[in-house]
Order: sequence, then structure tokens, then C-alpha cells
Amino acid sequence: MSNETIKNIKERRSVRKYIDKKIPEEILEEIIDCARLAPTGNNKQAWTFLVITDDEIKNKIASFTRYGRFIREAGACIAVFVNQEKATTPLQDASAATENIMIAAKSYDLGTCWVNSYQKEHSKKIKELVNCPQDRELMTLMSIGYYKEDDVNMPSKKSLSEVMVLNKF
Repeated sequence: MSNETIKNIKERRSVRKYIDKKIPEEILEEIIDCARLAPTGNNKQAWTFLVITDDEIKNKIASFTRYGRFIREAGACIAVFVNQEKATTPLQDASAATENIMIAAKSYDLGTCWVNSYQKEHSKKIKELVNCPQDRELMTLMSIGYYKEDDVNMPSKKSLSEVMVLNKF
């Protein structure tokens, strides 16, 4: 039995080195369509997904971050914003959408890397750079792009027996 979704989840890794190849707009739209279908508390859907392909903006974003310098090399950067006044579970909502972005991107053989941006030093500068409305909070940044398999670090993960407990501890 083959299940592409399970395969994509198991093979997904954080990618921090990208090749210079444009991502078609239709693919970016499809990935954001998957993000918007993530679950949200009370179905508030209080998010906005900003897709950045402009090299100058990506370079500035990368320079503002401590751990996201690789964003400048990515084909795109996706910024996930949430209106915290309208959302009942803003951090969880953004996290679920970000996970959908990673899985959808993997299905197109695109690599991603999640840069936590919730109340980080770089968040205010990035919000100003992209003219973010006052009622939105930057939750995550996501680099996304094509990559060479050889450049992907495959860190080991804990085994299932180390993390799964059945019925009681």
C-alpha cells in the first residue's frame, strides 16, 4: 500500500540550502490553498499568508533574522500572520498552517525551513518592511525552494518506541 502523504511527512526535512530556480506561481498558490485549509480554533481562520518572491525583500528579511539567513537563497519566503484579536488559538492556528505548507511543498519536491517569528527580535522590523497591518502578528517565516538532495542534512529522529505510550504512562 502506498500513501504519498505519509511518505512526504516521513521524508520531509528542513532545507537551508537552495538552488536558483523560480517556483511557478501556480504551485505557490496551491501550497497556500493547503495552508488555508488547516484547522483553526473555533474556525476563526484569522490568518494571512504573505508570499515573498522579490529578492530585495527576501534579502532584507534574511538580514533581520538570527537563524534565517538562508531565506535570501530560497525561491520564496512565506510569512504567516494572525490577527490575534480575532483568533482564539493564534499560535496553534499558525503552527497548523505552517505544517500544511511544509507537507504541501514536499509534494512538489520543494524544501522548506520554519523560522519561528512569534515575538522575536526580527518580527517588528519585518512587519514594518512589508507594511503589515497593525492588527496582525508575525507568527512564522518559511523559506521554500528547490534544492539538491545531497545538500539536505538528515538528522536522526527518536524511534517510535521512545516517544509513544499506549493508554497510560
